[in-house]
Amino acid sequence: MGCRCGSMAGMRKLHFLVALLAAMCSGASRAEEPAAPAVHENDLADWDIAALAAGDWAEHELAGRSAPVTAGNKRPSRRLACVAVEEDLAWVEVTMKNAGKEWESMVLSLGARKSDGKVARACWGRSGATGTEVKVGPPTGGPAVAPGTPKPTVTASGTVTKEKAKAGSTSYECEKIELETQLTSSCCDEKARITVWVSDKVAFRARVEEKVKVNGLEAETTWNGKPTVRGGVVKRQVSSGGSLEIMMLLRNGTDAKEALARPEFKK
Repeated sequence: MGCRCGSMAGMRKLHFLVALLAAMCSGASRAEEPAAPAVHENDLADWDIAALAAGDWAEHELAGRSAPVTAGNKRPSRRLACVAVEEDLAWVEVTMKNAGKEWESMVLSLGARKSDGKVARACWGRSGATGTEVKVGPPTGGPAVAPGTPKPTVTASGTVTKEKAKAGSTSYECEKIELETQLTSSCCDEKARITVWVSDKVAFRARVEEKVKVNGLEAETTWNGKPTVRGGVVKRQVSSGGSLEIMMLLRNGTDAKEALARPEFKK
């Protein structure tokens, strides 16, 4: 086999969401606490961990194949909240709504290194309780290249413009970043398109860089304009493999408080 290709880097959070929803739904018929979702080093790769301040939070509504509408015809939403910043780690709590009524009180707490944004610690439990440590696995989405197989080639093109984006009743002045990527290997040819609207008026800063990576591989990138705004995501659209995933801001702020106490972690 030549390589095993996942979707592009901008899709990482969507795979993370699938795992979280699957864990919640699989436990919905059981009385006991649901199993924790799988956690990987790159689960927070789309966010600027080093720039987060304790209290920063943002909640987004999710739509697409990985975020099905639940009972009551309500779309799921995800809240990311930075609840503590230590010398080396920033702690981000992930909570979900409309992802299974019984589990709306569950919290996944991720400790990400400020130096590289990788998740190093994690715990899972009910809001107000002390969490249980969760093992952090290796990054997802990278191609496994067989010996003797040519390295995949990755290219990207990006365009940056200014555009207003509306979230609820609020209109934001945004930097609109449109990015098209292509990964070509001996086994597959993947194309994807990401469009992100970023505003410096939105908390929980997104990671936006000129260097583009697809499945962990740096792409040869050409830009029409350069990304300059440092802020949060008002809207994101990811089109890949015939599916469209959308993330839309619902609300944000800087007053997040810790909901899950962290346990003593194993060394």
